Amino acid sequence: MSGQLSSAPDTRHTPDADSASGVAPVDPNPDAAGTGNGPDRADRWGWLSVGAITAVIAVSWLPLITAPFGDNHLGRIIGRYALHLRNLQEDGLVGSSFSADWLPYASASYAHHPPLLNALTALFGLLPGDSEAEVWLAPYLLALLVIPAAAALLRGFGISWTSTLLSIGLTVATTFFWVYSPLMFDLGPILALSAAVVHLRRRPDPPRWLVLSACAAALLACLVSWPGIALSAVLGLWLFAARRLDRVTVAVGASMVLGVALSLTFVVGISGISNLSNQTDTRTAGGDYTALEFLRRQWQYADLMLPKWYLLLLPIGVVMGLLVRRTRFYVAVATAFTLGWMLVLNNGAFIHSYWSYPALILGLVGIGVLLDWAAARVPTALTARSVAAGVLLVAYLAFLIFGPTERKHVAEPIDAGRLVAEHGPASGQRSAWTVGGGLSTPRWLAYYWDLTPRALNEELVLGTDPAAVHQPRPEDLVLMNMNRKPEWLPESIKQQAVAEEGYYGLFRVADLRAAAQG
Repeated sequence: MSGQLSSAPDTRHTPDADSASGVAPVDPNPDAAGTGNGPDRADRWGWLSVGAITAVIAVSWLPLITAPFGDNHLGRIIGRYALHLRNLQEDGLVGSSFSADWLPYASASYAHHPPLLNALTALFGLLPGDSEAEVWLAPYLLALLVIPAAAALLRGFGISWTSTLLSIGLTVATTFFWVYSPLMFDLGPILALSAAVVHLRRRPDPPRWLVLSACAAALLACLVSWPGIALSAVLGLWLFAARRLDRVTVAVGASMVLGVALSLTFVVGISGISNLSNQTDTRTAGGDYTALEFLRRQWQYADLMLPKWYLLLLPIGVVMGLLVRRTRFYVAVATAFTLGWMLVLNNGAFIHSYWSYPALILGLVGIGVLLDWAAARVPTALTARSVAAGVLLVAYLAFLIFGPTERKHVAEPIDAGRLVAEHGPASGQRSAWTVGGGLSTPRWLAYYWDLTPRALNEELVLGTDPAAVHQPRPEDLVLMNMNRKPEWLPESIKQQAVAEEGYYGLFRVADLRAAAQG
């Protein structure tokens, strides 16, 4: 594109000048000012550092790429995509409802979300071999996208490289990111589109690669999730407010429209409007908790996922992001969306510990602004302090990877998947039985045993419920989390396990019956 657009922001304004649409042009290379090094050198070292952070996280995740699907949120959700992939490979594109079939877990196809992860899982399923890695690759790669996309966004807002790297480091060194970011597979595309829009608003004549990158990010964001579609709409209008109708806004807008059209075709064509409406109702209603119980649960989740220092910096950063003109609009939109996502879909937020993940956008931008503000007022010994902070972050990340957090959230739940992957059901068994707590929605169990999971209760075990449609046989195997056994079973039942892995065990129905009667 050539020529200067009269509707684009005037890049000659000072960094604090307001534009009509709520954001101001800023110095794209604040690190270079007064250093004599030039922007190229600062950016080169900055992006090398971003690459290093990304590589460290990637290496830390390598053992998980081939891990079994287990008894945690990761296993339950990504295990669904394992079922999608297997059914696609066995039944073909049409027979698997375009990779939405998740038999034997459920008979109705699951297409309640835009299809990007289904498509990427199918793509990686073409790799040679047959292992969990084919399914894990897509969510982990999308999680890695968060890091460079976050850097591009913060740099677009004029945040210095030092503050950008520290803000990213503070975020990735949390349980929220390191454990659960594969479930936030829309966060990377959303941040990438955000970064592209911020840069396009500031550049009257953007290079072709930037426009193409924005189009790709817009398409991915609208294919990845409903939050991606909602935020893309706002970001598209924000871009239009700065540039009006030109080749850039038309190209990015067309990419968004294409992504939304493909997503609606997938969701409505397979699930239908009524099914989608039912899913929305499930996430907005059905809980019998009070407002106080809801707030307590959200605090428990926040305290579980984020360290105390992040919880302290996050609200301060949000306030700073709202006060600074160049980030005010974006932080306001992200804040409104995060609150709406949690309060409108409150039942989803009450059930799922990671539901509040859009808050990480606020953390990235807000803490970046806060660090930049602090750096401008404490310029002396900044480099030394930044290096010290980097060392502490690496140490904290190592604690996450090798400490109790990894064992509790990752390693121990994976034991359940490893157990059922290595020990199949009894001959002729027709249901994948579970008993006790901690084993809800075991899609991973359906994947490994190719049976529909069903929960046992005392009546089914004792055979006192003749009206039950599905009756267990004495020789059938039952999976139990031995730390959460039902009260009607004695403690001695743990000695009757036919196989164990960690605190998970497989038991014969006959042994459960004898223990319950004894």
